[in-house]
Amino acid sequence: MSAARILVAEDDRVVSMLVSRSLEASGARVTAVYDGIDAYELGKSGEFDLALLDQVMPGLLGAEVLQRWSDDGVDLPVIMLSGLTSEEDIVACLDLGAVDFVRKPFNVREVLARVRVQLRAAGLSLEG
Repeated sequence: MSAARILVAEDDRVVSMLVSRSLEASGARVTAVYDGIDAYELGKSGEFDLALLDQVMPGLLGAEVLQRWSDDGVDLPVIMLSGLTSEEDIVACLDLGAVDFVRKPFNVREVLARVRVQLRAAGLSLEG
C-alpha cells in the first residue's frame, strides 16, 4: 500500500508549512498550493486521497472550489480549515460536500487525527 496523497490548499504559507510537514512526518505525500484556482485544477486530477482546503484563498474561495468539484463529479474527501466560524459558513461547506470542518486556530494533532479518521473510512492510512 502506498502513502496517502494529500492536497493542502492554504494561502497562509506558515499554516500550510506546519500542516504539510506534520502530514509528511506521519508518512503522507503532500502537495501544497496557495490559491483556490490551483486547488481546483489539482483536485480534478484524481491524484489525491484527501484535500485540506482553506475557505478564504485568493482566486477561488474554498466553498467555490467545493462547488466546482461537485459540479465536475470530483470524488475527493475534503476537510475544510477556516478562520470563518459562523454556523452558516460551516453548514454551507458541509452541504457542498466537505466531510469535516476544522476551525482556526487549530491544534495540528487534532487535524492529523481528523485526517486519519477520513483515511481510515476510505480504507487508507497516512503512512500507507
